Amino acid sequence: MENNRSTPVVEDLAGTQIKLARWLSELLQYDCQVEKITIPTATGMSNVTLIFTLKYQNSSNQEKKTKCVARLQPQKLNTVFPNYDLELQYRIMDVLGKKSRIPVPNLIGLEKNNEILGVPFFIMEYHSGLIPTDIPPYHMDGWLKEKTSESQRKKLWNTATDVLISLHKLDYKKIGFSDLSSKEQTPLNHQLSYWKNYQDWALGEKTNRTCDEALQWLFENQPNKESTVLCWGDARISNIIFENSLDKAAAVLDWEMASLGNPVQDIAWFNYMDSCFSEGLGCSRLAGLPTYSETLSRWEKGSGYSAKDYDYYTIFAGLRFSLLLSRIMIITDQKDKADETFACKILKKRMKDVITKA
Repeated sequence: MENNRSTPVVEDLAGTQIKLARWLSELLQYDCQVEKITIPTATGMSNVTLIFTLKYQNSSNQEKKTKCVARLQPQKLNTVFPNYDLELQYRIMDVLGKKSRIPVPNLIGLEKNNEILGVPFFIMEYHSGLIPTDIPPYHMDGWLKEKTSESQRKKLWNTATDVLISLHKLDYKKIGFSDLSSKEQTPLNHQLSYWKNYQDWALGEKTNRTCDEALQWLFENQPNKESTVLCWGDARISNIIFENSLDKAAAVLDWEMASLGNPVQDIAWFNYMDSCFSEGLGCSRLAGLPTYSETLSRWEKGSGYSAKDYDYYTIFAGLRFSLLLSRIMIITDQKDKADETFACKILKKRMKDVITKA
């Protein structure tokens, strides 16, 4: 793993293997062994992922093998986010696994301290299935483009949309997330303040006029009387493991951007990110995928929420992704291109469309 990557460098996999085995043995009260530890080459910029096989003998003296995934908290200066609440991510999956029908990974354990691996981490079971590729983007290449029919793609897309519907129908207070709300700010004000601070931190002395204009517009045009739910934050088909049939989600991943907010922000991000990796990269969407308006209609009908603020949250999605991609360009020694990314170009276009429509 390269040193300029925005995640901890795992230099001693053999030592990590021993440390994880000891930690798991104490946690599970079995004599555990960790085998075949690897780092996937296609993991994102925001964390380190380890995949390994956990081997132990249970109380019946039967040998058990479980494929596992470890997520390690970033701990270098060149990170995508200024801070990471690994405990909250773990808690969200734990609660959803116990109190909802949202499919999440089976969790094994959380380590909040640095003593074991030098950074906090959590471990979950590996889920087999199909994940639409980010590298290369699924509109350009990969199994979704090359090995599925139009009807299968429609099925997959609608399955992902239905995951959002199920999530947004949950009462965040009843399932235990009341503490995420702020008495001083609305959820939207809280998020806008976060992204304003993120921009200052992420870009440093670098300016991004498109993001400046979008952020100002978002502050000045905030919707009133918004609904509040637990939002996924990074709602994308590439963050879902699908069953081979493509009509069922096996596990919903990556909750690091989760927050309370208007549920429309998730469906806006869902559509916007797909458009970025098709239109934004100069390629056509895969045939068979429902249109964005069809997706929005399905979500409205299923969730019971109105999409009246969809345009607003499309700009919000564009701002967030533009800032994240600009940050990635900066930490990968491409500062001169930080305000010229395809995300910024699409955001500028969406801004023009929304302002013209208004």
